[in-house]
Amino acid sequence: MADARFDVLIIGAGFAGAAAASMLQRQGYRTLLLEARDRAGGRAFTRTFAETADITDFGGSWIAPAHHRIRHHADRLGFLLRPATPVTQRRWHDGSSLRDDQPAAPSEMAEYEAGRKRIIADALSYGQTGPALSSISMTAYLHRIEASRALRAQALAWWCISGNGDPNVIAAGEFISSCAHGEGSPEGMMHALKHSFVLGAAELVRRIIEASGASLLLGTEVTSIQQFRSEVLVRCASGEDFHAPAAVVALPMNVLRHIRFAPALGRRKTEAAAIGHGGRSFKIWIKAEGPRVGTLVTGGLNGLQWAFVEREASDGNAMIVGFGLVDGKFDPSSREHVEQGLKRFFPEARLLASDWHDWVSDPYARGTWLAIPSGASWIADSAEWQPEDKLFFASADFAPETPGWFESAIRSGEAAAKGVMALAS
Repeated sequence: MADARFDVLIIGAGFAGAAAASMLQRQGYRTLLLEARDRAGGRAFTRTFAETADITDFGGSWIAPAHHRIRHHADRLGFLLRPATPVTQRRWHDGSSLRDDQPAAPSEMAEYEAGRKRIIADALSYGQTGPALSSISMTAYLHRIEASRALRAQALAWWCISGNGDPNVIAAGEFISSCAHGEGSPEGMMHALKHSFVLGAAELVRRIIEASGASLLLGTEVTSIQQFRSEVLVRCASGEDFHAPAAVVALPMNVLRHIRFAPALGRRKTEAAAIGHGGRSFKIWIKAEGPRVGTLVTGGLNGLQWAFVEREASDGNAMIVGFGLVDGKFDPSSREHVEQGLKRFFPEARLLASDWHDWVSDPYARGTWLAIPSGASWIADSAEWQPEDKLFFASADFAPETPGWFESAIRSGEAAAKGVMALAS
């Protein structure tokens, strides 16, 4: 394909790139997706678990009730969704011990509930308080509401699936906006985790691209993007060049500063890419004997902080999805660390296997999902990511409405495709 020419080049074959390709191909544009990895999907990453038949998502996996565009693509392609497993048993680690009655000791429950009510109030009024909560860190917020140790343990556990970064740096609004998905409590986040993908999120991306008829070139890392008067020239590490009248850059925010743009991106985009987001959660799948499906455990203040027994494995054992923060203290690749984390939450469990993907060290992600530093909410504002001449930008990291979700990536990709079509008209 060296020196090949297309109507549109799309850099990145995640949900944003796939959605853009789908829309453009339907309108007759000859489209090529360039993907650095050896697979499509981007931060959607599906593979079998530990050499078994069990399919697991190591990137994003949940769909909220209002995610209509991703449901549209799933329905169109006959792609089955799995309803969320209901929570049937609850445990809490209060920072000192595991409890199965309530989140804190009886003598501490009044203080715990007082702080929890403040979180709920802030979540329910987030439309008015959002800007203020985006200017302070999660640590500062917990100090402001005088959170008890037990409440901190619970709030920071839910932080691992919402704010997902250093709580001293990332804005509290990332947590509070997620609480707003339900009735305002941290546990209300479960209302947003409505469905997952039976065959995995990355498989849906692959099928969207395949159905579109767009060309896909894997293992092709883009090193520079140059704009000329009548075309865009994309150069790759392989030495290949690709030309087109327009291009969609559908990459994570944290990757953009590692690509050379000529002319350089505008000042605000350059600053946003330099700041970057701070997503640093780990997601781990654990197969264990003993735990009951439907059991949700949260807390602990470090290491594995959120774990849910989501379903049975093909051999009848428990498949547990867990989250924590990448902080250098807990190593998800260490069997010893995983076993310690598992036993803290599930004393009755016997570890069989575990697996994860290091998104922070992944050169084509450089972080997990969006985590906005306090005082820098503007970096995820879609208004800052408007087209620059023949370049259009799409990513869950700066999508319209609710950045961070795959739904937002799709909407962002579709918006970029419409921009390309408007350019040509």
